[in-house]
Amino acid sequence: MNYQSAIYSKYLSNEKMVALVSDEALIERILKFEAALARTQQKLGIIPSSAAETIISTLAKTEIRPDDLAQGTMQHGIPVIALIGIVRDLLNEDSKSFLHYGVTSQDALDTAQVMIASEAITLLTRMLADFQNNLEKLDNAYGLTRCMARTRGQLAAPIIFGLRINSWLKPVQRQQQRIKELSTRVLKIQLGGAVGDLAFFKTNGKALTNELASQLGLASASSWHAQRDTLAEFGNWLAMCSSIAAKMGADVLIMSQNEIGEVEELNAGGGKSSTMPHKNNPVLSEALVAIARLNASLQSRMLEGLVHGGERDATAWILEWETIRQMMIYSATSLSHAVKISSEIKVHTDIMERTVATFMAKNQK
Repeated sequence: MNYQSAIYSKYLSNEKMVALVSDEALIERILKFEAALARTQQKLGIIPSSAAETIISTLAKTEIRPDDLAQGTMQHGIPVIALIGIVRDLLNEDSKSFLHYGVTSQDALDTAQVMIASEAITLLTRMLADFQNNLEKLDNAYGLTRCMARTRGQLAAPIIFGLRINSWLKPVQRQQQRIKELSTRVLKIQLGGAVGDLAFFKTNGKALTNELASQLGLASASSWHAQRDTLAEFGNWLAMCSSIAAKMGADVLIMSQNEIGEVEELNAGGGKSSTMPHKNNPVLSEALVAIARLNASLQSRMLEGLVHGGERDATAWILEWETIRQMMIYSATSLSHAVKISSEIKVHTDIMERTVATFMAKNQK
């Protein structure tokens, strides 16, 4: 699992997302995949009903810890083989050969990752909705207040504050539309067998894929073993979540400077300095900008995963394992901070109006 510092667990991480993408969650999803596979194969008559029932009941009561898979992953380069080995040892002789029947480790791992992504998307879209709601409230309360536009760091011309708020709000709205479109491409089953053609199942391949996808609540799809573009597209969406939130953060950093003083980031009395007690540092806005840069750098790894040799390339595949989980964590952290900032920000309309008046008086001479 990604290293999560206890010190930075709230500032640069998000506990809800960490739990969603944890090793424990991954193991649970792999077990769920294997149970659904046995159930589907039983329904289609691919494996004996008695073997399927034994597999399903055994999986339901099997508890596997991340430490149980560590040595096997070191040995085989993937956790699924060790997991299957543990479960197989719990089965009777008549059922052992029907566990994980005709599929490959990548089917189980990729589908488990997609199931995790589905839950992550639910959490992130809820955060986006909260962020949007807060920005709309800000616009309703302060949108018509006059303030100064700044271009290239300099005072430019008077605008209404709503124009700036819209530069935060509109991307959030588009981001929600993007994930509706993207989800249909990302949230799909991976089932390809040894090399991606499901040849093991002969004429049953398509029916197996459709039924298994339905059981797992995912879209049916042809094998995408070596087609990693939709995951890279999802990674880009995650990076965009952080960057969209950071646009507000960057503006707050400017507007909250003492000599400008148009807004204050309120953070339960936080943002203190160890040597300058008068300060109220906009620490959450700083984190938004930093996390956006971290997530943008991680997205380059996801793009490298597209360079995938043959029908399975572990050197590309491994890049995704930690990267996509960390990106989901960073995106949730960004949106959590953005929701807090946008719900608590203090707007000094009097200072905004005074700055405009001073500018106008000076430039009308």
